[in-house]
Parts: sequence; C-alpha cells; structure tokens
Amino acid sequence: MDLQALFWFLLKKRTRNSRLTARAILQRNASERMYRIRRKTRLAVLLLSALASHFTVERRSWQIPRTSAWFDLAYSTYSNDQWYANFRVSKNTFHFLLDELRADLERQDTEMRKAVTVRRKVALFLYYLASTDSYRSLGNLFGLSRVFVCICLRQVSEAILKKLKPKYISFPKGDELVQVIAHYKERWGFPMCAGAIDGTHIAIATPPHNHVAYVNRKSYHSIVMQAVVDGHYMFRDIVVGWPGSVHDARVFSNSQFYNLGCSGQLFPEDVQDTILGRQVHPVILGDPAYPMLNWLMKAYPENTNTPRIQSRFNYRLSRARMTVENTFGRWKGRFRRFLKQVDMSVDGVIKVVAASCVIHNICEMRNEPFFDEWLQEGFQAPHVAAFIGPSAEAGADIRDTLAAYFLTPEGQITGN
Repeated sequence: MDLQALFWFLLKKRTRNSRLTARAILQRNASERMYRIRRKTRLAVLLLSALASHFTVERRSWQIPRTSAWFDLAYSTYSNDQWYANFRVSKNTFHFLLDELRADLERQDTEMRKAVTVRRKVALFLYYLASTDSYRSLGNLFGLSRVFVCICLRQVSEAILKKLKPKYISFPKGDELVQVIAHYKERWGFPMCAGAIDGTHIAIATPPHNHVAYVNRKSYHSIVMQAVVDGHYMFRDIVVGWPGSVHDARVFSNSQFYNLGCSGQLFPEDVQDTILGRQVHPVILGDPAYPMLNWLMKAYPENTNTPRIQSRFNYRLSRARMTVENTFGRWKGRFRRFLKQVDMSVDGVIKVVAASCVIHNICEMRNEPFFDEWLQEGFQAPHVAAFIGPSAEAGADIRDTLAAYFLTPEGQITGN
C-alpha cells in the first residue's frame, strides 16, 4: 500500500471515530437532561402534595347565582290564607309532606353547587300544580334554572309515587269497603255501590313520536286518566297514560281493575245485601262508555218511550255517579295546571298527574277546604261514544232488581 492510500484510510477512520464519540456525548447529555427534568418533576409533585395536606383550595362553583327571595318571603311571612291561595295546601299539610318525602329528596352539597332544599323542591311542585306559570317564571320565583325546575318536578313526583301512592290510593277492603257502600246509600241513595268510574283527558304538548295516536275527538293532543272514586271524592284506583284517541272501554278492559273485577277478586263473597229477594254484591257505576257487567252498572238506553222504572233508575245512577265528575272537578280546580296544556314529556306528565292524585287524596283526607271559585272550565272533554257489545246477563238482572227497588217505599228513603 502506498503512502497516499494509507493517509486517506487513517483520515476516514479518524473521522468516523469522531462522529461516534460526538453522538455518544449527545446521547449522554440528553439522558442527563431527562434525569434532571424527572427529578425536578418529582420534587414539584412532592412539594404540592405537602402543601395540599396543609391548605384547602376552594374551587369556584359553575352555578349561576339566583335568588329565591319570593319563596323565602312567602314561607316566612305569608298568612295561612295567602299560603293556601298560592300552594293549595295548608302549611300543616305542607310540613306533613316534607316529613314524608325528606328521606327520598334530600341531597348533599357538593363543591360545585349547593343542594336544593327539600322545602323548596316540594313547594315548587305544589306551586307548579296550583298555577299555570311557565318554567322560566317558576325558576325566577324559586331561584332555579329552567332545567333544574324540570329536574325537581321529576324528583318530587317520583318520590310521591314511591313513598305515598301505595298508602293513599288503594281500593277499599274490609270495614272500609262496608263504610264506602253505606255512605253511597245514605248520601247518594244507591245501595251496594262501591264507587264510580270515568275517564278524563289531560291536554299535552305534541309528542315527538306517534303523535297522531294522542289526538282525541276534540282534535287536541291528550292522555287519558281512568279513575275509580268513592263518595268522599277520593281516588281509589287510577290508570294514567293511554293516548287520547283510545276509547274509555279499551282503557278499562286493559286495566288491572277490570281483571280483578272479572276474576271475582275485587269484592269478597260475604259482602252482599238482599234486595227484593235477590242477593246483590257490590257494584261500580259507569256511564254508557262502559260495558254492563255483574259488578258494573250503567244506565238503560233512554228515549221518549223509556219506561218510568228505567228512567228512575237512570236518574238515581246519574245522581250517584256524579261523585266521579265532582272528584275530577275538585282535582282540576285545586290543581289548575291540568286546565291547560301540560308542557312536558308524556312520561313526565303521567308521573305528575299520578302524583297530583295522591296529593288530592291527602288534602281530602285532611279535610282541606275547597272553594267553589276554584271550579273553572278548561279544555272541553271529548264526547265518548257508547259501548257497543255484549252485556252480562247477570248485570242486566241486577239492574232490573235495583230499578224495581227504587220504586218501592224503602228505595225512596234516601233519594227521589
């Protein structure tokens, strides 16, 4: 190998070694920098942890400040009459509801917001039922956003249905059933009557799905509530939520109440009375929309040639059946919300309606006053076509027996 070739070989080797050395130095420096960064990070974390153990940093709430000045003033300064006019329950009943619902409605404060008190939730629900105010107006009165107004209404209605509905809406049994039957005979002049049944419509906003099914005969969207009541204007059984286009007879035939009646489980066998030599068991009174059954009475078809005996029966049945119409009137009069369209999802309306029936019963049981000026005309209820179908022969025989009874001296004691 000549000297020139050797020179270039050694120069190339030296250059390569220099590059490798420089690369190794750069990698070592980078590793040292990363080590220093990690070490500083660990020290910073330890320092922050030490500080956090001695100091609490208050987080800012995202809740927009609102005032509940009106409700606070109403609760602390309103007279009993002023309170009753606005909330449609007495303060005693209001506090009773608070005690009953507190465990289901109470929430804990969080770092992000203070919990709404049970008192404000229940008062909001009652004021919502008693008025036709918008959600925005309700929020302004109770210091809540529109969204939280809806949340509170849902929470309260669900708590009422869970805690109070089983206790305050139930069909009478035992001695209570005997008392209901006795009251119908003494006050309304109809023997062996255990209640009256009818349906009413609650106007709703147009549902997003299957809205045509909810259009009733009066051409507005509604849901149907079927109710069985007693002579004291108490709801004894309710079915809420069928679309407004559904006939009362279909709602009835698909109800648990109907199944209990047809299977003989609604009334005990030993509850009966002898009328004109016939054993008569308890009956429910209905209008022409319902079928004739051995436990459900309705009027004879009436025209200009209707016999006197049938006309008298129809009058007496109508007189006693007014209890269900009066109950609906008192319920809608007390809770004006249902005189107008309820702007809520169908599921929400069903819960609110059922919960309001519970509150209605509590008011009636506690003898809360009802004022005639509360009776107002809301949406006109659609006319329901008469039921067309077979009638139970036993039911027709019982109706004939009662019709004959109403023409006897004994049958005229409690009615005309």
